[in-house]
Amino acid sequence: MTARRVGLCAVLAVLAGCSVPTGGEPSTIAPTDVPYGLAEPSPAPTSTSPPEATADASRVHWVTAADTLVPRVREVSGRTRRERLGSLLEQLAAGPTRDERDEQLSTALPPEVRLGVTDLDGGTATIDLDELAEAPAGVSGRRAVAQIVLTATSVPGVESVLLELAGEPIEAPLPAGELTDRPLTAQDYAASAVPAPSVPPTAVIVDPPIPAPPS
Repeated sequence: MTARRVGLCAVLAVLAGCSVPTGGEPSTIAPTDVPYGLAEPSPAPTSTSPPEATADASRVHWVTAADTLVPRVREVSGRTRRERLGSLLEQLAAGPTRDERDEQLSTALPPEVRLGVTDLDGGTATIDLDELAEAPAGVSGRRAVAQIVLTATSVPGVESVLLELAGEPIEAPLPAGELTDRPLTAQDYAASAVPAPSVPPTAVIVDPPIPAPPS
């Protein structure tokens, strides 16, 4: 039996289960007689596990006793930016924690308010205010809008906010009281927020020189 016929029978034994003689000395099959691809190792299987949920530190904004807004860090998680924004808005709607209330922090949002993300187009999030009797108005309404905008834009990738009331677009009040239907940015309400405290430079204490001993 030639080397070519032995190689063909070996291939058929693998693919179709033909019988191969068990007697006699084993023979070596030349690599050139093995059909293309059979002598190459099979590729290792690749893993297709889903991506892990990401987590980032975003901020909700509360009203102080001096009627300014201060941020408080919240841990939010989600597979998408929209999910992370929705998680943060739920925490804003829930109001300050007990410890935050002990700091005299409050919210201008009405009780039982529900905030939902209805659209996220590029960096602009459309947020719906449900369970509200009327659109935000007056000083309290401006603070509530500022809380929503500053909180939402703390999520990486969210740059501006459009507001809806029960699914209908509304004009939102700016800090001075005028209404606008354009996307709202954190810069619009920057004057309402307390700036982050600056860290003073660390003082360097230099020890006086030690006098040389008398000669």
